Amino acid sequence: MFGLDNYRLALSRSELSASLDENTSRFRTLLSSDVNSDAQLRFVDCSGTRLCAVYIEGMADDRKISDFILRACVAHVAPPGQNIDAAYLMHKVLEIAQCETEHRVCEILDAVVTGMTAVLIDGCDEAVMLETRGYPARQVNRTTNESVVIGAQEGFVESLRTNMTLMRRYVPSAGLITECVEVGTLVSTHVAMVYLKGVADEAVVDAVRRRLKGIDAKTVQGLGAVQQHIEDHPWALLPQMLQTERPDRAASCVTDGQVVMLAENSPYALVAPITLFHQLHASDDSFSRWQYGTFLRLIRIVGMLISVFLPGLYIALTDYHMHLLPLSLLGSIAEARANVPFPILAEILIMEFSFYLINEAGTRIPQQIGSALGIVGALILGQAAVSASIISPILIIIVAITGLGNYAIPDYGFGIGLVICRLFVIGCSAAFGLYGFCMAAFALTVSVCGMKSFGFPYVAPIAPVRPHNPDLLLRLPIWLQRRPMYFAARQRRDDRQ
Repeated sequence: MFGLDNYRLALSRSELSASLDENTSRFRTLLSSDVNSDAQLRFVDCSGTRLCAVYIEGMADDRKISDFILRACVAHVAPPGQNIDAAYLMHKVLEIAQCETEHRVCEILDAVVTGMTAVLIDGCDEAVMLETRGYPARQVNRTTNESVVIGAQEGFVESLRTNMTLMRRYVPSAGLITECVEVGTLVSTHVAMVYLKGVADEAVVDAVRRRLKGIDAKTVQGLGAVQQHIEDHPWALLPQMLQTERPDRAASCVTDGQVVMLAENSPYALVAPITLFHQLHASDDSFSRWQYGTFLRLIRIVGMLISVFLPGLYIALTDYHMHLLPLSLLGSIAEARANVPFPILAEILIMEFSFYLINEAGTRIPQQIGSALGIVGALILGQAAVSASIISPILIIIVAITGLGNYAIPDYGFGIGLVICRLFVIGCSAAFGLYGFCMAAFALTVSVCGMKSFGFPYVAPIAPVRPHNPDLLLRLPIWLQRRPMYFAARQRRDDRQ
């Protein structure tokens, strides 16, 4: 077994020879065509010269291969004495626009397994690589996680080529650059870097490129794994890159000087560098009047603060600092908790676990019964818990408001990070009261301020202060938004001057 693997490795590192039989024998071995029914080698004659089309059935489009390769070769009549080589096939015979020559076996093999077709020529040590990808793919449709009321309704799909086309539709500029990088040493994944030349900082582009090429993993399953390999702080709770499934939002990031990463089989994009405030933006903001966008962002900020700090503050006040509460409110809380047998910490943990258990179950079960589960969890179980004096009614209100604040966050990963931060604040508040609450808030603030996204401070341009476009924390009128983001190349040159 090991000898066979080493033999295949040696074959993949070799180059094509002028013998068609020798070349086809290599690819039969590399593709295991004796047992692999998808590996196809089709022989055809073109004006007396033997050719062989190598492709993977299902990954390549059979119609393209039949109409524009096989039939074109059979029907072509070359002038007397004409040598059939790779250049002649490309320019005179084959009818597919995207084609190139290649002589390295490893490059040919990688292209074939992704859906391209290699035409091997007898007497020529080069192959013609043809773009024939035609595997089934989901059509462009509405987004599922980033729903908007006003704005474009298209979302990224699993096809890298389709996603790159969507980006070019939204940014129709000759300066839009797409660089493809292969990551993964055993099973490679194509990742495309998309940026606007002259706007994106070259140092940022180089950093993204260097980190992608430095990924040392056998397999990289999509952008989720890519993010974990290249982020600045892998132990941090909050994500340092933005995930979006909306091409309009990704296009907006490109025009701000950020780098967008797309990958095969990933229906969303990664954006870097980002700030904390990017996690609170939504596509609706850009399509709405500035007053509406500013109001909605303030709602999200308040929702984020409520989500992280409200349960911890409730524990600190009711367990340690009851004298800070109004007497009428304190009486209501005491009356509601009179028959509850658990301490407040146990109550909150039970409700938090129940809330997210219902949430996770509603996410995983079939959509048809998801609404029914929400009704059962929110009404029947909650009411039953209150009636049985297991949970106090005011705590249900606290947990419900906390959950709504968390759901106001547009980014899914950022929302999960806030849940973990909330549990940390709850633990500190339960242990030390308001002192623990303040220490937890201070620790989280220091941690976030110390984070970076590809070398840029996570809470800039607020701390440290940087000149920036007035479309970050708030959304000011669009006619005032004349400065790009502070990490754009042009903006940084202007600031230095």
